[in-house]
Amino acid sequence: MSGLVAPPLALAGGSLIFLIFLIVFFFALVFGYYTRKGSGISQTPYRRESGPPESPSELTHDITDDVRNWERGTAGSHGRHRPATAREPAEPEVAEALREWREGSTAAPHLEPAVSAADHLYGPGSGATVAIYVDLASKPCRDAWRLLAGLAEQRSLRIAVRHLPLDDVHELSLPAAEALEAAGAQGEFFALLDELARTGLSDKATLLDTATRLVPDPDRLRLEVGDGRYRAMVVEHIHQATASGVHAIPALYIDAALYDGVLDVDGLTRALT
Repeated sequence: MSGLVAPPLALAGGSLIFLIFLIVFFFALVFGYYTRKGSGISQTPYRRESGPPESPSELTHDITDDVRNWERGTAGSHGRHRPATAREPAEPEVAEALREWREGSTAAPHLEPAVSAADHLYGPGSGATVAIYVDLASKPCRDAWRLLAGLAEQRSLRIAVRHLPLDDVHELSLPAAEALEAAGAQGEFFALLDELARTGLSDKATLLDTATRLVPDPDRLRLEVGDGRYRAMVVEHIHQATASGVHAIPALYIDAALYDGVLDVDGLTRALT
């Protein structure tokens, strides 16, 4: 009788061991994926449209803090886009300039006009010249600026920043561009650009509070933004983007030629070299 019972028990015990092995293997796989030695998944806090960001997970560190790990896609112009219109700009001249831009240019992409002292310039006069069109309401644009600024710390670059605020997509696009120009009039263009690229945009009041903290004359900045003092300059940048053949944001030009490769350290380093 005992000889008849032993085989089923042996089989049951083997199945139980196999099941335990599968469970242990599954948890080991999950743990390896979500740790530093696994995928390196970003634990950057998610920033809500209003209110403070969520607390970051303690599971692992955020490797995107290292500029060498930043990527904006895997090929071509992935990560750069021309979003569909979502609203009608309040300012007629901005609406008209954006309509012209969206209709596109038949000219081959080439920076027009060339970078000059009229631009906001970052870095020394030597080295390659990079021009970038940005809309700070767009996260890929903010990331692209941080990427370029990080590269400028490692090599000689001259970076020109121009505006392409898609005011027909996001209501903070134009105020951010005008606040940058107002800060630039007081010598703090790049200080504000760095700060907004780091924190993002939540609402107009917070945007202006951030800008006024960085300039010597806060009242002047608020007055100039409220009056639209630099709107004509921003509109001119949109016209320049159209003339340059900009088809998406962010748009980068290296020595006046459109860069359409991957927006990461390796791709840009090869292009700059």
